[in-house]
Amino acid sequence: MNAPETIYKEENPKVAIPFRELQNLLINKSSGCLKINDPQDKSVQWLVYLGDGKIHFATSKIGQRERLSYLLGRYFSQHKFSIPTELTNDYQYLCQIWQAGQLSVQEVRKILAQLTQEALTQCLALPRATIVFENTVGLDPLLLSIDLKKLILPARKHIRSWVQLRTQISSAFQRLSIQNLKSINTQELIYQKEYQIVQKFKEFFKDNRCLYEIASLAGMNTLELALILNPLIKAGIIKTLPYQEIVKKEDNRPLVACIDDSNAIQRIVKMTLEAGGFKVMNILEPAKAMTTFVRNKPDLILMDINMPEIDGYKLSYMLRQSPLLKDIPIIMLTGRNGVLDKVKAKMVGAVRYISKPFNPQELVETVDENIKQAKKE
Repeated sequence: MNAPETIYKEENPKVAIPFRELQNLLINKSSGCLKINDPQDKSVQWLVYLGDGKIHFATSKIGQRERLSYLLGRYFSQHKFSIPTELTNDYQYLCQIWQAGQLSVQEVRKILAQLTQEALTQCLALPRATIVFENTVGLDPLLLSIDLKKLILPARKHIRSWVQLRTQISSAFQRLSIQNLKSINTQELIYQKEYQIVQKFKEFFKDNRCLYEIASLAGMNTLELALILNPLIKAGIIKTLPYQEIVKKEDNRPLVACIDDSNAIQRIVKMTLEAGGFKVMNILEPAKAMTTFVRNKPDLILMDINMPEIDGYKLSYMLRQSPLLKDIPIIMLTGRNGVLDKVKAKMVGAVRYISKPFNPQELVETVDENIKQAKKE
């Protein structure tokens, strides 16, 4: 029994909403593996195996031992498992202990379903992600085939909670380190409950363990523990680290400025473009854009048309009059979709015009194409 083997060339990565992408693949009854990369922790990748409109299994590429130990200890504590230190294929491991007679096929299916539901909870909490779909040889043996709806309906509240936590804790793979536990004593009483929990389990925070490991040792649910620790992370008392430390290199990502007075649009653009490999500068007050760009010149500007104080047409015209900023490509990103609007945008120097709501991959590709074109000229 071998791990799934890729037999077709991997498709190009694209930025998309994981839930929608998964839904489309299931509707089309595609067979293969959907790889979903966490934009906030480059070391974390989720794998979703599917075929014939069903989910066959979902897991993580890294940290399989920590995840499996946590889930088996939480939901199947009646069994004693000897999990290999260097576990790289949790599906194969569970099939082997089933074939050895340690578990019944019903028990293995139950464990696989729980692993899959937990993985989907984590990866569907990602609002945007870099995604790759591969045509692969199917899982062997195939033990699970279940509707997406059946898996995620019971997990809806957990998914929403993880979405809210992502600002501080991107996933249960985040490593946690206590910076200054004593400082909680000087904080408001709101931290006393959190202080007592951390004080009780402070030994578990040694060696920068991930949330799965700490929750397992503490006998707690990862979400429950994350919600308790979140205020302490916000206060800087606990530090979060990526699952695998990535050596910091000089940040050479192209810089995109987004000028829009809507916080919601700013968030969506930032998530989409950062998942696509760009840095994003958010500007909510268009009147301050010119002075901001003199200090920090972007490679491309995204701009709304309808804004207070100064509209996108006038600002674009002003940018084109500046010797320093006149060559920066400008893309109008707006809810207007009339022919006259597009003509006027071109007249004031915009190179492209994208209507809201936009397709995430289209935005990433358009930005990338125009930055590359500007560098050639």
